[in-house]
Amino acid sequence: MNETVFKALCACLGLSPSSAQALSLIRQAYTEPENSPQPARTADVIYWSLSPEQDTDPASYNETAASSGSHKPTVHRYLPYQLLIVCYGPGCEAYAHKIRSFLYLDGAGLPRQILRKAGIYPVPDPPAPQLLYEPEGSLWRRRADLTISLRIKDTLVYTSGRGAITTAPAVILHK
Repeated sequence: MNETVFKALCACLGLSPSSAQALSLIRQAYTEPENSPQPARTADVIYWSLSPEQDTDPASYNETAASSGSHKPTVHRYLPYQLLIVCYGPGCEAYAHKIRSFLYLDGAGLPRQILRKAGIYPVPDPPAPQLLYEPEGSLWRRRADLTISLRIKDTLVYTSGRGAITTAPAVILHK
């Protein structure tokens, strides 16, 4: 899932996911921010992270036929997640607006299709990025925050230790 989000962010900015520019510009957020390296104040950097929201959407229950002819109950649900994007540097606002605008472009190699193939669906119309200033030593650092709601498809198949009865033997008795 993380690789898919990275590829979609690269597509928003028109970068190849394997390019040096993409690898230095777009980074997954550190789990321990106090220990993360601090890029130069004049460098553009985009950090992103996925975090689950409280699950409020009901799951849909479907019974599907397996190839063996037995029916296995499955649960299809869309888990709510938040994609938090924090852009730093002189171009932070422009990068945040590009991602917000281009994430919903659909077509071959475009961000929405990249996400959809992995079962990730961005919720339309996210709020505008917030431009903030963060203290760094005795100077201020520009920062733009963008939050996008996502729905991630999850399918659970119920399997039990007992097999289902597909046919019952019939015995006809004549007297």
